[in-house]
Amino acid sequence: MAAGCFSLASVPALAGTCSAANTFAFSYANQAAATLAYGSTYNYTATSTGGATRGFSVTIAQNGLSNTQVAATQMPNISTMITGPTTTANDLVFGGVFSSRTASMAGSTRVITVTFTFAQPIRDFTMAVHDVDYSANQYRDWLQVTGSDGTTTMTPALTTPWGNGNNGVLPHSATGSTSLIGSTTTPLSLTNQQAGGTATSNNNSDDGTINASFTQPVTSVTLKYGNFPLTGSETTTGQQAMGIAGITFCPMPAIAVAKTSAPATGTYGAYNIPGNDVVYTLTVTNSGASPVDGSSIVLTDLLPAATTFRNSAFDGTTTLPVKLVSAGGTTLASANITYSKLADATFTYTPVAGYDAQVDGIKIVPGGQLAANSTLQLQYIVSVK
Repeated sequence: MAAGCFSLASVPALAGTCSAANTFAFSYANQAAATLAYGSTYNYTATSTGGATRGFSVTIAQNGLSNTQVAATQMPNISTMITGPTTTANDLVFGGVFSSRTASMAGSTRVITVTFTFAQPIRDFTMAVHDVDYSANQYRDWLQVTGSDGTTTMTPALTTPWGNGNNGVLPHSATGSTSLIGSTTTPLSLTNQQAGGTATSNNNSDDGTINASFTQPVTSVTLKYGNFPLTGSETTTGQQAMGIAGITFCPMPAIAVAKTSAPATGTYGAYNIPGNDVVYTLTVTNSGASPVDGSSIVLTDLLPAATTFRNSAFDGTTTLPVKLVSAGGTTLASANITYSKLADATFTYTPVAGYDAQVDGIKIVPGGQLAANSTLQLQYIVSVK
């Protein structure tokens, strides 16, 4: 008996919580000290506590630097020049002296650009940045972070250890903080993607730490670093630098779907012949190390014309016409199952009890998350006409 038309309508996979064992992390603290070069790309490997690895690349470029040294040290580099609060841990440090202040973050003039690129989409990306601050007549660090899935540009959530919020939800200043984050107009004009320095911080403190994160799937994350336009009585421009401690991220689910059929044993044995029942099995396998969003799996199955849907308890283990054979973390209730009627694809039909020849399609939206590295399997019955 033909399996009919079966589809997995959507698996957004954006919100399920990634377990600690499946979260990938990379830290420059684990990299040897080294002098790097602007205009170059470097390949790294992130590791999960579960032992898996995932590669990515980092490209570092600059435009408008009149001097690529800071404190007589060549930029960029992996060093302890800027570390955040862990004074012995290396950061990726970059900076220099711009020929003049950065006029806009919209382009690439007088900015340093650091781009993280992933071969496959990843989610829950986070990045820790150190030493965003300000020194009069030298620099006012200006930072912008954006994400992309190859088509859409995304805005991160920006936070600091001082509890500052983004988009004006929380205060933009706090004791110890040396930066503003998110949409502001005074004393700096910033967008939701940006941060700017407001006071001087120590290279080896949390005063200028900013965390940027994306819940959306991304294939690249770009950090732009510039020197904010002259403010107040400022007249000169000097050297500046900042550091990136590392990143964490979670892989996307890897979904495979299948449908099989097997004749049930009838009067004349287990054969696909008129009058016998056939059991359809729908299988969704998540081989990725990330769960699928709760209630986001939508299974749509159109019945072959030569079958009749059986609307009665599948067996003694369930009162539903659909049996949850393997849950994988999901749940199934009557509200998760809807039906379409002949010539009506709205899935609002209420079938009669027993065999209902009016049903021509079934839609199943299981509740709950499909866990990482798990399988969802469902079965229902039709009769061969």
